[in-house]
Amino acid sequence: MVARELLHELAEALLPQRCIACGRFGASLHPGCLDSLPAAGSQRCSRCWAPGPASPCSACLADPPPFEGLRTPYRFAGLARRALLEAKFRGISAHLDPLGVAAAEVVPRWWAIDAVTPIPLHASRRRRRGFNQSELIARRVASRLGLPLRADLLRRTRSTGPQTALGRDRRASNVAGAFAAAGEPPAGVLLVDDVSTTGATLAAAAHALLDAGAERVCALAVARED
Repeated sequence: MVARELLHELAEALLPQRCIACGRFGASLHPGCLDSLPAAGSQRCSRCWAPGPASPCSACLADPPPFEGLRTPYRFAGLARRALLEAKFRGISAHLDPLGVAAAEVVPRWWAIDAVTPIPLHASRRRRRGFNQSELIARRVASRLGLPLRADLLRRTRSTGPQTALGRDRRASNVAGAFAAAGEPPAGVLLVDDVSTTGATLAAAAHALLDAGAERVCALAVARED
């Protein structure tokens, strides 16, 4: 698996890249082009990041998620959606480095974070894809924030089907119990994924970290599907 990841990174480094935003060669997504991606905006619930003026929103007041807050720099639309889907399904992981930088920029300074951990892929899916897109994003986030990357904190206990075609209730049941702690977490953990839709995956992983002894879990993704 390590050899496959190295070959993938070498191929991306050697092949000419054209920016998906401006069309110029030199990068798959220039840092200066990040502003052309659909921003998430500021009027959102600070807990689940749902759009709207109320914070916390009515859904979080009725049933708060286990993570203390969620942030994303982008909406899952337009070029942000294209970049993440190309990484996930076409293996173009070069998009993920600048997207990870953008994600790190929206982490609130008051979040007391001790380590960054990604949503893990099941081993079978990671073998097929060759990399874990959430881990690549988390690596950049950790570097940008000057925090340790702890990719060893969680493991996927079973393979789950794609969340894409499922409704809110089925998404939650699809990932319920799908994660377990693989190590003792620090007090404050920043949990990183590529996309958040209903928050079901982040919630299931946050429950596993809290059950293992984490005092608080905050969540971060590149984009949220509103």
